Amino acid sequence: MSNALIGIIFFLIMMVMVFCGIPVFIAMLTASLAGLVVIMHGNPTMMLTQFTSGVYNLGANYNYAVLPLFSLVGALVGETGVAEGAFNCFEAWLKRVKGGLLYTVVAANAVFGACSGSSIAGNIVFGKLSLPQLHKRGYDERLSLGCIAASGALSTLIPPSMGILMFCIIAPSPIEVAGQGTMAISVGTALSGGIVPGLVTAIALCITVRLVGAIRKGSLPARSHEAVDWKERFLGLRYLIPIIILFGLIIGGTMLGWFTATVGGAVGAVAVLVFAIIKRLPAKQIWNCIVDSAVMEAGIFPIIIGGQIFSRFVSLSGLASYLSNTIAALNAPPFIVFILVMVLYMFCGCVMDMMSIIIITVPVIFPILCSLGYSPYAIIISLCFMMEIAGLTPPIGMNVFATSNALRVSPSKVFSGVWPFFICEVAMVVLIAFVPGIVTWLPNLIGR
Repeated sequence: MSNALIGIIFFLIMMVMVFCGIPVFIAMLTASLAGLVVIMHGNPTMMLTQFTSGVYNLGANYNYAVLPLFSLVGALVGETGVAEGAFNCFEAWLKRVKGGLLYTVVAANAVFGACSGSSIAGNIVFGKLSLPQLHKRGYDERLSLGCIAASGALSTLIPPSMGILMFCIIAPSPIEVAGQGTMAISVGTALSGGIVPGLVTAIALCITVRLVGAIRKGSLPARSHEAVDWKERFLGLRYLIPIIILFGLIIGGTMLGWFTATVGGAVGAVAVLVFAIIKRLPAKQIWNCIVDSAVMEAGIFPIIIGGQIFSRFVSLSGLASYLSNTIAALNAPPFIVFILVMVLYMFCGCVMDMMSIIIITVPVIFPILCSLGYSPYAIIISLCFMMEIAGLTPPIGMNVFATSNALRVSPSKVFSGVWPFFICEVAMVVLIAFVPGIVTWLPNLIGR
């Protein structure tokens, strides 16, 4: 039996265990343990090496500190009223436009994504802020709920994105790219590459709101004729100052090469902590944010360890190379391969969270797509976005259920309203993958 076939068998065993409800990290560690022993013909030496020194090296890796740091930034920003300030600022500028309150939801989510990196946080915060006003002004409930649920996905594109960070940590680097040679994956380049796609997607979502409003008569109320208070509008811009400063510190410093993404997370955490103190946020709330970030890391880190050990097993088995060569031998167009990957990610996203999907699939999928000539950074952005979009689909639809639970509405209402936005975002995934300049233009401009 070839090593590649062994890799396929134990990959399928691992997936079956996951779908049977066994925790992801246990499934990956079990499959890796058995697979390594089989590859080494019963000799446990390689397995013992990976499960001792390998685990220690992972635990001692300083780069993983970036995850709880960015989580802390998002938690503190949510508690300091930054999100509410951003919403009020955009509402003042857009309330006289037809559909303006939904445009406000989209714009505020895009800006909030520059701090939080969490789509569910955006769904909950802006759902609670906007839904009462949307009802009051006569917006269609299904359209409103769909827009709220879909807009949260912008946090996956606008840095700092937890999904992009995790993808870069897990992705094999350096990676062989057809026609471009060997490339090392840079976290700073990947993060900066998400900015333009995020802005383009925000515009696309606003266009979708207007199209649905035109097709579904009465779903958008007539534009408001309230008097424009220009003083209120310009004073509202002050609410964006903390976000701009925080974004400039974290992303600007990382993009310009002043510090690594990990240090950027620390700089951002200190900055937002100082802001929380200035805002006189109670010490108990600050402590709870710190504890929540630590608990989040404690939940993710076993999955990271399991994923990295499984990635090493995949590498030793030669599974990724075997699948790449098999696909090349079939002469399947790269477009068809990418569409199949999208379907796989949509299926996985129905029943799994983004972190688990990244850890399980990236070691196999990423090299295959790069070997077909796709831009590594376009693949990182598009696949992270696809995994987030999958959270809008039944039966699980984590983003939909988080939104419905926070707003005390039926999930079926959210599902029925989200599908136009789902189609829009899927189209954006395809656009990002096949027009990589959308991703690479800004990093190239600043010399990343």
